[in-house]
Amino acid sequence: MNRVLVIGDSWASEVVAGLGDRQGWSYMLGIPDEMRQGVAGSTAAQWAADFEGRLTKAAQTPADVVILSLLGNDAFAALADGVATPQEIIAGVAALRHVIETVRKPRTIVMLYADPFCGSDIRKAIACSLLNVAIVTAIPGGVEILDLRTVLGPQHFDGVDIHPTRAGHEAIAAAVEAAVRGAVKP
Repeated sequence: MNRVLVIGDSWASEVVAGLGDRQGWSYMLGIPDEMRQGVAGSTAAQWAADFEGRLTKAAQTPADVVILSLLGNDAFAALADGVATPQEIIAGVAALRHVIETVRKPRTIVMLYADPFCGSDIRKAIACSLLNVAIVTAIPGGVEILDLRTVLGPQHFDGVDIHPTRAGHEAIAAAVEAAVRGAVKP
């Protein structure tokens, strides 16, 4: 497989539902530790502000492909008071775009989130859909999308955790491998 860099939040740092370990999809693909730079709980705002030098490190890491998952925790923070304001949404989109532009590699792939509750909670399903719209809004031309809604289903979540189960990570690994190898256009 090409040299793949993975950055972003808990979906990038491979948190497995119920386990919290870092043995998810990129671990399963054998991506080296130094290329697995996701940080659970991190936000696009933190990455854009180069918190702990994360953005600089990622930008300076040689890679053919960068895969990232971000904006979920920004959404949680914006909704903490029950209302996501237009300013919070615009700031999140701007931060994500800055991160994408800064870490851009010959191929850049941005993940869209699957609804971890698979439609069982309509408010969470709508929130997840709106989050994905915000992510797509942030993506500049030439950047690919890996839509995890087409990869993950009810069998890949435990109904409690927002992260995929081991089976979910196996499905993500297969989709990422196909996308990176060019077998499927995400």
